[in-house]
Amino acid sequence: MLNGINGYQMKTFDTGYLRSPALACLDRQALALAMVASLAMNLLLFALPLYSLQIFDRVLTSRSIDTLWLLTFIVIFALSSAAMLDAVRGRVLLRMGNRYALTMGPRLLDAAVVESAKAAEPSAQLLPDMQTVRGFLVGPQGLVPLFDAPLAPLFLFAVYVLHAELGIALLIGIVVLIGLTVAGEFLTAPFLRAAGATTLKAQRYADSAMANAEAVEAMGMRDAICTHWQSVQDTSLAQASRAGDRALILAAAAKWTRWSLSLMITAYGAWLAIHDEITIGTMVAANMLAARGLGPLEAMIGSWKNVVAARTAVDRINFSLNRCAQADSGFRLPAPRGDVSIERLVYVPPGAEHPTIKGISFRVPAGALVGLIGPSGAGKSTLAKLICGVWQSRSGTVRLDGADVYTWRRSDWGLHCGYLPQDVELFAGTVRDNIARFRDAEDSDVIAAARMAGMHEAILRLSKGYDTQIGFGGAVLSGGQRQRLGLARALLGNPKLLVLDEPNSNLDAEGERALLNALHQIRLTGATVFMISHRRSLLAGADLLAVMIDGQIQHFGPRPEVLHKLQVEGQVIKEASRGHS
Repeated sequence: MLNGINGYQMKTFDTGYLRSPALACLDRQALALAMVASLAMNLLLFALPLYSLQIFDRVLTSRSIDTLWLLTFIVIFALSSAAMLDAVRGRVLLRMGNRYALTMGPRLLDAAVVESAKAAEPSAQLLPDMQTVRGFLVGPQGLVPLFDAPLAPLFLFAVYVLHAELGIALLIGIVVLIGLTVAGEFLTAPFLRAAGATTLKAQRYADSAMANAEAVEAMGMRDAICTHWQSVQDTSLAQASRAGDRALILAAAAKWTRWSLSLMITAYGAWLAIHDEITIGTMVAANMLAARGLGPLEAMIGSWKNVVAARTAVDRINFSLNRCAQADSGFRLPAPRGDVSIERLVYVPPGAEHPTIKGISFRVPAGALVGLIGPSGAGKSTLAKLICGVWQSRSGTVRLDGADVYTWRRSDWGLHCGYLPQDVELFAGTVRDNIARFRDAEDSDVIAAARMAGMHEAILRLSKGYDTQIGFGGAVLSGGQRQRLGLARALLGNPKLLVLDEPNSNLDAEGERALLNALHQIRLTGATVFMISHRRSLLAGADLLAVMIDGQIQHFGPRPEVLHKLQVEGQVIKEASRGHS
């Protein structure tokens, strides 16, 4: 069965589904062992109705105490074995769920980072989705009812063997419960998925509000933000309530079916016993077998929302993994010289129809400093992300020493590229961790990067120097310190490609002097530098200038030539304005 949601397809749990990216790492042996344990456990549970049958039909009539104790010990052994198998199944599922989380966690975090970078918005849902899948695997309301439900025909057959008409009655009950399960899919699943999507939207809105808490508080936006969040939350709760109401009705119907069927089998069994067609032991055993056969089906109906939630999570994971699959080259390229070529580059943001980068082409020799200037919204920051290989172009290519930067193996790429975004984001950890990019970098390299950024002395004045914990986002640092720490991180290891997006936006005069000194030092290493800035003092050392307007390069060339063209154009515009006036 296929159900469309959020632009991708929903599928049932078939064999092909288990081979999907989200479930491919499941331990098939553990899954098979859990299924075998379920089968063996249900077979052993036949001992209880058979025990009742023997007690009523043989022991009570023969009054044999020895037979009573022998049957009792046998059944105790069978039930003990079933309990042990139940524990083994739970343990196997728990270990399988833990192994799934340990295997998928790093991969999903990696995909979440890639997806967030591509979409320019946080994508933190993948890890909660992984926990949803894990909970479904290990929880009593997840796989366990699905394992037990297919064994209902065994109990149906057993009842049929005892008496055909009782077996037909149980078959009717099983058909009704299966019908209720199918009804649950159609009546509740769409609302549960819609409620999940709306809840995710509300969570992202709340996360955004907390991430921008200072602006919210400073501009008195709390009431407005809470009102907007509440409207989204109300929609989510309304959808969940509609699904919950229908699920409760279906669950009540399932219970009524099981209770009524148990009553009918007891009553009809008694009628057959009165007419000497079956024994009292057969009546009791049939009732117990029917209850055991219908119980898992009823449990499956009650846990259907967990099935829908797990399936939705799996499809979201599959969708994200397929969308964020980045064609990293498996071949390790040599360290680049720094030659950059941009060839007919076109970029269209996700969900947009019109490009923000429109056919840009130019070449930059190794060791050059390129200044990117232009009005706001011209596409400068977008071009910076494309140069770093963060975003994938619609067409065209950015190449470093002839290799496509987007397909460069990312673990190697970080050794050759330094990037300082316009909004510097630091991570919870020490100063050293952030400069070292959370790698096992040499202390000398970390200190050299901090010195180059003019941050070394400021770090030493912190409470624990390089071991100082800076908190989430670098909360203990000032805006200028965060930017200079981000610059030190970008300069780590003397990268051959350095991309700086408004690197002086939070710097004072001292910080700007440190930035100019860092640019001078990094250029001595032969690095190619792209810098977005409007400060003449920073652009004074640029070899090349690129003027971007509306996603296109209007001028590109040596800085004096471009400045002359801009000066001439400005003069022409002034003269035209005077003539018009």
